[in-house]
Amino acid sequence: MNENRALSLREAIELERPGALSASREALLDRWHSLPPDKGTALRLAFIEWCSCSEPDFLTGLPDYDTSLFPELAAYLTSPSEIDTTVRFVLGWMSKTFPWCCGCGPTPWESVGKKLWSEFETSGDLDLSEFSDDSEYRVYFTHIYASLSRSGRLTLVTRAPLKVPRRAPLISQSS
Repeated sequence: MNENRALSLREAIELERPGALSASREALLDRWHSLPPDKGTALRLAFIEWCSCSEPDFLTGLPDYDTSLFPELAAYLTSPSEIDTTVRFVLGWMSKTFPWCCGCGPTPWESVGKKLWSEFETSGDLDLSEFSDDSEYRVYFTHIYASLSRSGRLTLVTRAPLKVPRRAPLISQSS
């Protein structure tokens, strides 16, 4: 991407456009390979890797890649120093809903997804501030959380009032 330095996570997210996640993926890959690993990069890159299989390319602008980094990213995210409620929610959802999009066939991911999702449901409430940027990752997972919460399909030990971050309006409503 940038030959002098890897883009910041914010800069990588800003490359996203509806139907065009490829530039963001490249920037996130550059961050993953050239900087010390971090949870924000790993979660967003895992989401984009998963989307390249789970969503049609006309919605994402992503091809179905021959090799996925999802297993490598999941190994990092589920390490004792990184795993938390957000990781359980995000990886649990992705691997239980579309396990075949997790990089090495559905068999191991179905059980991983069920385990992570169960741990998420018993670990307490999700901190939605983790989804405060303006990325497709944020839009997707706040929608999933809100839908499951409203439908009663999400059973958490404790549930705080839902505060879903909103995007700024596309058109100013000033007079």
